[in-house]
Amino acid sequence: MYSNLKLADNAIGMTQAAGDIGSLPFSSRLVDSLVVGETANIGNPRTAEERAYGRSLPKPAIPDFPIRGYEYYDYRDDVVNTTFVNFQDNDRRKTGALSFLLFTSAGLSTGSTISGAQFVNAKPVYFPAFDARFDNDNRGGNAYRTLSFRDLDGSVTGIPGSQILLHDGENDSVATDDTCDIRPTWNAAVCTGDIGRLNLSDARGELPAAVDLESRTARFALLASLGPNAPDTPLVRAQRTALFSRRAPQAPISLVRGGREFRVSGDQSTVRAGTEIQVKTERPQVTLSLAEMDEGSWVLFELPGFTNAASGTEQGSMDALRAANATSYFRDGDTLWVKLVADAPLLPVIRPTDLQASITVSR
Repeated sequence: MYSNLKLADNAIGMTQAAGDIGSLPFSSRLVDSLVVGETANIGNPRTAEERAYGRSLPKPAIPDFPIRGYEYYDYRDDVVNTTFVNFQDNDRRKTGALSFLLFTSAGLSTGSTISGAQFVNAKPVYFPAFDARFDNDNRGGNAYRTLSFRDLDGSVTGIPGSQILLHDGENDSVATDDTCDIRPTWNAAVCTGDIGRLNLSDARGELPAAVDLESRTARFALLASLGPNAPDTPLVRAQRTALFSRRAPQAPISLVRGGREFRVSGDQSTVRAGTEIQVKTERPQVTLSLAEMDEGSWVLFELPGFTNAASGTEQGSMDALRAANATSYFRDGDTLWVKLVADAPLLPVIRPTDLQASITVSR
């Protein structure tokens, strides 16, 4: 936890990576702090762009770099009672007090939160569209496309309990609909309801299913396997092999809701409870799973061309499927309907890797 921090005049005020995956209720927590985009200290302008701007720039080689105060990144982050000052767009660059690590391949938990926020001359949120010049991670990862965080008290959006989702025209979420408040200057949608993670492959979150997350020792071995000087132990070798194993290229998947087709990248998406979604793909097999949702939350899927389910309870009609309170399916000719119902979370704070409902379907 970070308390009483004062951050100012940065390209990025704060970004926190997870030190462990899933052992703690959050990756980081910023409390009672102050984050300032630009102070009265203009620095020492040297480049032509800086002299024209009237102050030093945090990234002189990229004068239009979008400065941001706090970046959500790498699982669960909380921001509490923190004030953001002087984050306003101008002719030189865009900005936002709250954002995400550009353009990360590490998952951003839908359980991340903010409360007690104050904004003084500050645009609360900005999710920059993809630009390789701004990249801080791996040249266009997939996981950032499912970014979302919850405004617990409405201090960001004016809507207590709302979820702030990426909505940039290219990576809009199937969780959004005409009940959401679209905020174009943020590249965001503000939606209500129980919003969690949908996975569309045999994986846990964005991690391959073969990765071992069952013990703290295994999770630290996974992190160790990423380093250039990783210890040469059987567990580290196994975790590295599992993490970097790649299956053959798969046919694309898209999700259709309300007559609109949504792009899916990396076999993952945010999803809203109580919605009905059509899954379009030529894949011979698909694994659907939910994470980070309330117990009993459900999503109904229509899968044209699929006829078999490896688990769940078979129902005899659509009415029976809609009434089911556990993960179930219904065969209707050459279409399979699946209702995923989230089980109780394994931990009080739900982790992206804790799957609460899962079913594998095939043609």
